[in-house]
Amino acid sequence: MRRGGTAQGAARTPSGATALRTPPPPPWARRAGHVAWVAPILGFIPLHIPWILGIPLFAHPDPFREWYHGRGPGVGDHPVDGLLGLPAGALYLTVLCVLAGLGGVLALGLISDWGLIFPRWIPVLRGHRVPRWLPLTPTVLGSALMIGYVATLPWQLAAELADTNPEDDIFTATGVLLGLPLLLAWAIALPVAGWSYYRRTRAPRRLPAGKTRCA
Repeated sequence: MRRGGTAQGAARTPSGATALRTPPPPPWARRAGHVAWVAPILGFIPLHIPWILGIPLFAHPDPFREWYHGRGPGVGDHPVDGLLGLPAGALYLTVLCVLAGLGGVLALGLISDWGLIFPRWIPVLRGHRVPRWLPLTPTVLGSALMIGYVATLPWQLAAELADTNPEDDIFTATGVLLGLPLLLAWAIALPVAGWSYYRRTRAPRRLPAGKTRCA
């Protein structure tokens, strides 16, 4: 009777029931998920903060300054402001960093319990199962964009190294070389973590006690 009461209590708990049905991510998926959040949050964002502030780190000062203020060659010294009076370049980079931060949170959710069950601090939805499409849709779109962009990087790097007048480019070859491994790791890790999430959450079923289903 006691064991039966315990099982019924677990069945009434949404998170407990889901934990029984959805296996944890395998080690390779956990590693991919951690890479997919570390690359944007601890790599991409810190690299872009100096540029948001107008500091030409790993960039050629004059073309960077023109780009930062939204000016093209021959436009003159008049700056083109973005939203809220921010320079156009700062606004663009800020949006990129916000998207990168959201992508990092998304990647962490793919390997975390709160990626399966809405956490307590979310009103109304707390304790309910997260719809599969909610994390998978931005994962697929983000992965496609990342892979498409990374595929162009070898040509960009080759053009940068072959350019006889590097001052025409905004960022130096060093900046490109620093960003390339971050983007490459991110572009590989995110779809890998997403694939594991898709497999783990596909047709979930209750498993016998002490057993798990490999993703």
